[in-house]
Amino acid sequence: MSGTKKSIGAITVVIAAFGGVVMLGSAASAAVTGLQQIGPQSGQLTTDARGVTSIDLEVGGAEVRVMFDDVDEAELRVEGASANGWTLRTDGDELEVHGPDRGFDWWSPDWLRGDERAVLVLPLALEGVDADLTLHAGSLDVVGEFGGLGVDVNAGALSLNGDARDLDLEVNAGRADIELRGVEQAQFTISAGRIVSTLASVPDSVDFTVSAGSLDLTLPDEEYDLRRQVSAGSLDSSLDESTDSPHRISGSVSAGSATLRPGGAGE
Repeated sequence: MSGTKKSIGAITVVIAAFGGVVMLGSAASAAVTGLQQIGPQSGQLTTDARGVTSIDLEVGGAEVRVMFDDVDEAELRVEGASANGWTLRTDGDELEVHGPDRGFDWWSPDWLRGDERAVLVLPLALEGVDADLTLHAGSLDVVGEFGGLGVDVNAGALSLNGDARDLDLEVNAGRADIELRGVEQAQFTISAGRIVSTLASVPDSVDFTVSAGSLDLTLPDEEYDLRRQVSAGSLDSSLDESTDSPHRISGSVSAGSATLRPGGAGE
């Protein structure tokens, strides 16, 4: 092979190698840019809540706080991800708030974003409305005043503090910590998981069913008409009991445990 051909071949190899380095550098730069783009995000949704008499909130796989404040509209503030997939809207007189079911997907950038957090801020004018709360996973922290409360916990952790007229709580897994005032009627259903609840006001009636898991219920220090049915597990009560009391408690335990204890004077 002549010297000229050798020189041309060497030059070709050098150019090809240089091009490969450039392509690798471009790819690395694009990857870094992509990682920056899928870093922590945030978003906000708002809707007019005038005329709303009930709230339907459903959460899965996020940390959500609910609070009342001096705002003109209902606001949903999302951190750690975009607001895509979240729903905040009114349907007639009901306010609907639904979180996304993102699951896990290698082809989606959400798995690199970290924890997803959201805050639902409600106008003070909505204090006292009825609410249905459903937690599939993650956590839900609620502070406020409601009328009737229906709560389903399928997994995750619920914290509920404030006032309500009626409470219907079902826990299929996970944990619920409840501190409420003003409750007249309460119903607890536990098929797994744990409920720790304190009712600061003397209720007219309390019904509970424990098929697995545990219930730890603290009530004001008053007399109660306690009616119990235990086929397995345990029901321990240190409440004062009287069949003449107008405050009725009906409990059924087929597995797991229920503990009833007195607290301070009722509000």
